[in-house]
Amino acid sequence: MNTPTLDPSFASAIENELASLGTATSRLQRHQRRARGIAVVIGTVALAGVLTGGAIVISNLPGETTTTPLGAVVTGTFTGTASIDLGAPPAHAGAVILDVTCTEGGTMLVLLTGNQGDAVTWNCGDSGRRDTVHISNGRPPAAGETSITITADPGTRWSVTAQYASRSTSEWKVNANGQTYGVANDNGLPDLSAAQATNGKQGYILNADLFALVGEGTINVYESDGETVIGQFFIGNT
Repeated sequence: MNTPTLDPSFASAIENELASLGTATSRLQRHQRRARGIAVVIGTVALAGVLTGGAIVISNLPGETTTTPLGAVVTGTFTGTASIDLGAPPAHAGAVILDVTCTEGGTMLVLLTGNQGDAVTWNCGDSGRRDTVHISNGRPPAAGETSITITADPGTRWSVTAQYASRSTSEWKVNANGQTYGVANDNGLPDLSAAQATNGKQGYILNADLFALVGEGTINVYESDGETVIGQFFIGNT
């Protein structure tokens, strides 16, 4: 049986919901200004796959965001909180791509595109962390500025590779029932979010089904019509 895997963008969005309630246990947490009051249990294998790059990537779906590198690559090594001068932004730059590697120390924080309070944090002292954290939607410098700031606890040693990027997000599609379907993005979640069923088929899960589930269990995986069941998706510890 194939391991059930959420689309990476959707799994990240659900992780954001958990983080907003202070219930996330993952070392990578994205914090948002608005808490939607949703608590969801996700299979630890699926979530771990997203964070380590092991998840199955479902491509060319409505709502996907394409990131294109722009301009020169900037590198540096720092201790504690520091600013990185990226130079003047190229035309159409709307984000910064970052690969951050911390060798020792505590918590780090990188601001993200989106709402004012959006950020991703992780603890460099966590034994389960990756050596490098890749961020494709870092917040670019404010208008008229050329530097971004990465926040780190005192004594935290880290290095970074950074580069401007442009971002383009496709529109969600709408089925005959008026439901949006695709992948999560900066606009939130569609009604039907991409997922892979335990039988390996690619489809969509209804967010209403997911959020209504309490504890472990399975929910239907549908075709984009939101009605035709093509498999099941297991929620819980795998």
